[in-house]
Parts: sequence; structure tokens; C-alpha cells
Amino acid sequence: MARIRIQNLGKSVAWLIRAIGRTLTFEVEDRAGVFDSQRGGTIWAFWHNRMFVIPYVHDLWFPHIPGAILSSPSGDGQIIADACAHFGFEAARGSSSKPQKGLAALILLAEKVAEGRDVGITPDGPRGPMYQIQPGIIKLAQLTGGAIVPVRVLYDRAIRFRTWDQFLLPLPFSRVKVIFEPKVNVPRRMTEEDFEQHRARLEATLAHEA
Repeated sequence: MARIRIQNLGKSVAWLIRAIGRTLTFEVEDRAGVFDSQRGGTIWAFWHNRMFVIPYVHDLWFPHIPGAILSSPSGDGQIIADACAHFGFEAARGSSSKPQKGLAALILLAEKVAEGRDVGITPDGPRGPMYQIQPGIIKLAQLTGGAIVPVRVLYDRAIRFRTWDQFLLPLPFSRVKVIFEPKVNVPRRMTEEDFEQHRARLEATLAHEA
């Protein structure tokens, strides 16, 4: 019964994303060249509190490329997974606080990248700290050779919730700027110092809108 209620919540969230998405005015800057390629297999990185429009944006501009997301094993993660399923995203369930589940999710995401799916990751989620990138996304890029595309999302009008991530819900008929920053390619072999440099550089890129 609880599972049915969560599925219904996911469906409602998907409806809300579409309903608000249709009223938004989008401006895009493609510094990564994502519109020049018909292929997927990239790793989209965006902050946890900017995730609301991501499924809509991907479905609007890249409907020909299947997607996948990383979501937590919690009830909230299931709602997100169910909502994103309505936009053609498969979910890998994992948690940074549970290493075994996190490793399993990383392996599954690597398979999705190899299949040519665009994989969406909130690198400061699912519990934060806000705007601090956890190592999983760098490990995924290192493992797969898939390029990371930092996706910055800026709302001109939004409601800010009192959650750990200060989640932002764009108001209907507001303007949204989506910036695809240049792709980040991570080498397979790195020292710990190299790894941290890539992590910090990605964090600084996404932090421009924080």
C-alpha cells in the first residue's frame, strides 16, 4: 500500500514538473557542445536544489537520448525515481552513507553510460553538505571515460524551501537560464592530488550560481 502511495506521489511530481515547465521561458548557453552531438553517454552534474527542471529540460531538448539518474534508497529517492521514470529515466539506487549500495549504484551507472544514456547526478546529494561535491561522480567519470557536463540552472523567480539543500521551485512563467559548461574529461589514472583537483574544479564551476 505504501509503495502505491509513493508511486502516485511520483506521478504527481512528474505532472507538476510538466505543468510548470510548459510555462517557463528558457535561455540556454551551450558551452559544452551538447546540441552538436546526437549521442549520449555523458554525465550531467547539477546541484540537488536545481534538479526540478532537469527531467523536463532533457525531455524537451534531448528526447532521442535515453537517461538514467542516481537516487537514494529512501522514500524520497523512490519518489524522485518514479517521477523521472515518466521522462524516460532509469534509476540506480545508491547512497554515499551506505558503501555497498553506493558501489552497486556506481556499477549500474557505469553500465548506463556504456549504453549511451545521459546520466544525471546531484553530486552534493542526497544529504549534503549543500554545494559540496562528493567523490562518486569523479569516480564514475574515471571508471567509464564519460565526460562530465556541469549544468548550471538559474531561476529569476523561485520559492526556496527550508530543507537541507534549500530546494528551489521555479514559479510559473518565470525565466530559467540553463548553462552547459565545458565538458570535463577525467583520466583513468590519477594521483589522490589529481583526483582532488578535478573534484574541486567541478565544485567551483557549479558554485557560480550558489
